[in-house]
Amino acid sequence: MIEEEIVEYYRLLYLRGQTTLLSGNISARLGDLVVITPTSAPKPLLRPSDLVYIDLDGRVVKGERAPSSEWRMHVAIYRRRPDVAAVVHTHAVLPTVLAERIEADLLLESESYLGGGIAVVPPIKPGTWELAEAVAEALAKSNVAIMKKHGVVAVGPSLAEAVNRAEVVNDLALATLARIWLGGGP
Repeated sequence: MIEEEIVEYYRLLYLRGQTTLLSGNISARLGDLVVITPTSAPKPLLRPSDLVYIDLDGRVVKGERAPSSEWRMHVAIYRRRPDVAAVVHTHAVLPTVLAERIEADLLLESESYLGGGIAVVPPIKPGTWELAEAVAEALAKSNVAIMKKHGVVAVGPSLAEAVNRAEVVNDLALATLARIWLGGGP
């Protein structure tokens, strides 16, 4: 079940240091509905029954909790990219602070996993339609966007692929930092 996958993948991202107890969010598209992690909940402790179903206008259609404060971003992405079935938003620190220095081709296999380059979105207030539209626009031609001072958004045709893309960006950030430390360029 997709609900169980969302809970498990979130746990993995948390254990790998890409989110904090309350940060980040994951969603999956199910036809005209989106199943998304709730806001203000310790996400590594979520159960499938804690997830929230919203329509593409953000109205809750199932669930006891409020959807993620970034539901607008998820909905905007799904509207813009009908090929996307999953959205993962992490708060990984290194990609966030190194946003404009990361090169998608730094590691040979990274470009193939990412399916293209990495978009960078300027700092915009979280949870707003302005941010949602900026990220959806950035992801029109990319599968990963780094929101400066905020985090990473990765999309894919499956939850596994979206999570993998978020992890690849984190690996690229680590490689970028190593290159900087070793004096290998900007």
